[in-house]
Amino acid sequence: MPRLLPALALFAAAGCTVPALGQDDAPHAGMLRYPDISASEIVFVYANDLWIVSRDGGPARPLASPAGQEMFPKFSQDGSSVVFQGNYDGDRELYAMPTTGGLPQRLTHRPGPEMPTDWTSDDRVAFFSFADRDGITSPRMYTVGSEGGLPEKMPIEYGANGGVSQNGEWLAFTPFYRDSRTWKRYRGGMAADVWLFNLQTNESRQITDWEGTDTLPMWHRSTVYYLSDAGDEHRLNIWAYDTNNGQRRQVTRFTDFDVKFPSIGPGPNGQGEIVFQLGDELRVADLGTGQSRAVQVTIPGARPALRPKAVEAGENVNGGAISSTGKRAVVEARGDIWTVPAANGPLRQITDTSGAAERSPARRPDGRRLAYFSDAAGENELYVTQSDGKGDPRQVSDGNKAFFYSSTWSPDSESLVVVDKAGRHLQIDAETGD
Repeated sequence: MPRLLPALALFAAAGCTVPALGQDDAPHAGMLRYPDISASEIVFVYANDLWIVSRDGGPARPLASPAGQEMFPKFSQDGSSVVFQGNYDGDRELYAMPTTGGLPQRLTHRPGPEMPTDWTSDDRVAFFSFADRDGITSPRMYTVGSEGGLPEKMPIEYGANGGVSQNGEWLAFTPFYRDSRTWKRYRGGMAADVWLFNLQTNESRQITDWEGTDTLPMWHRSTVYYLSDAGDEHRLNIWAYDTNNGQRRQVTRFTDFDVKFPSIGPGPNGQGEIVFQLGDELRVADLGTGQSRAVQVTIPGARPALRPKAVEAGENVNGGAISSTGKRAVVEARGDIWTVPAANGPLRQITDTSGAAERSPARRPDGRRLAYFSDAAGENELYVTQSDGKGDPRQVSDGNKAFFYSSTWSPDSESLVVVDKAGRHLQIDAETGD
């Protein structure tokens, strides 16, 4: 297939509402990612930059915005510093900086990604890495000083998501890491449990035994808080394990969404609180009362990066199909569907949507129609439209609950076979949707 020429350029932000100069923006809270909380502030990632806001919400201020991606920020014990993962220099290394601002200081120099998980009571950063497996398939845990230096391996063979108790005696961790996966209600061999390891006596014990997910342990005094989908809601909620009596209890009971990437802080009165993502909300749970509240955040000022601009869509072709004659192809590029000639003929943009993604186009054998998937209706559904770009697209499937991966037209052009993430092959009538 020939390279798509600049005629395929399109406005990447066409149709978006761009805030006026100086106007504050209240972004969808699902975009405020990987939050952590101190006694007075919340740090989070938005638009690949670090931001800090009061624990009560309101206008946020930028903390770090060099070119590159920042992830997984964690406050120091006193809230004066933040450690995070950055890819400024190629690898995903650990960096730290004061919460008042300044230049990020690189802490690690290892050949692989490091993920920070906690600060220890002696002002070191706990993290895990996949950089040196030595034949094993699980990550290993280390600590590094707040000013950098050589990391020290923690006295467990492998582990992730580690948090150290306030007295420095116990490490809570999981043997695996899969928290960035989207394996909802997973029950397989990578379903982790939470373990404790005594850093003074080398004693260890398993504190959860649910067949599903138990992960992301956090300490507050003698209690380990963690995520689990063991409740009747079958959603990831916050649970607690009392290390004094071995009792487990469920703290939150959300039914619609999973709790994502929680982090713990001392709370204004020392009773402890946890910040987390929940659907389209950023929430804080008070561990003293068990109640949670939504935090409203605004991002001040203009976002020049949101200005519409022309881009070369041909640099982002993700899939396509060739016509039966071999004279044309249909491709997906930057979330839209295009048809292109092999040699001579017009280039056609079939879809032009800013708020939806079109994927996996398939050309009907007679060449008159195209099928593709789009999330314009809220879920990934099957659509059919004319291959000449005329006429309106027609939604064929409705109420889909499983992600569609691929579609193939039948030889008679009357139906399609669609494969979904559940491993099912569905034959769908192209006219009726049956």
